[in-house]
Amino acid sequence: MSPSVKSVLLDSISIVLGVFITFAIQGWIDKAHDRKEVKSALWLVRTELMNNLQDINTLNDYLNQERASAQYLIRHRQDIDSCPADSIKYHSGIILAEVNATVSNDALELLQSSSLFQKLGNSLLSMKIIRAYDSCQLTVDIANRHISERNAKLENSINEDNVKAVTYDGAIDLPKFIKTDYGFYSVMWIINQVVADQTADIADIQEAMTAIDNYLSRQ
Repeated sequence: MSPSVKSVLLDSISIVLGVFITFAIQGWIDKAHDRKEVKSALWLVRTELMNNLQDINTLNDYLNQERASAQYLIRHRQDIDSCPADSIKYHSGIILAEVNATVSNDALELLQSSSLFQKLGNSLLSMKIIRAYDSCQLTVDIANRHISERNAKLENSINEDNVKAVTYDGAIDLPKFIKTDYGFYSVMWIINQVVADQTADIADIQEAMTAIDNYLSRQ
């Protein structure tokens, strides 16, 4: 092999190796970037699920208190006028509270609107995340439906004939309201719903958060 041919061959090999190394380095950089992007997105998802979980726990606390307040009013129906004014105000406020529960899914939308779910490369984790968000939404839907039905039941108990007798300053006066038959049955309806038991299943949320922790610990 002549020196010139050998030189050309070496130059060609050097070029090929240079291109290969460049592509290899770029591929490594791209994969590192993808891992960082996925990791950041999963941290956002975990934080959002944690916040949703805290909101759901607060919602469950309210629903349990709503039932306890309804039980208090029923228990003291006959001697309601002798109950402490602060207690009546507190329990009335719970029963008549305007509640509109919501949960956030911004981090999930980020995953779904980008290619991050594909880059995650873990279909089981993806399904757990989606199921957790579905559970969050189902929980608030159940609670909001209950609140809507409760408000409708209370409002439907008021008509032109009794509005002056059971309201004060435009709002239901529960000490007066509870003494009536329709007031009694409306408040008993709240007790019989036991909605908190239907919204207390947070296993899907906790399972998704644990799965995210396990995934991130391996990165």
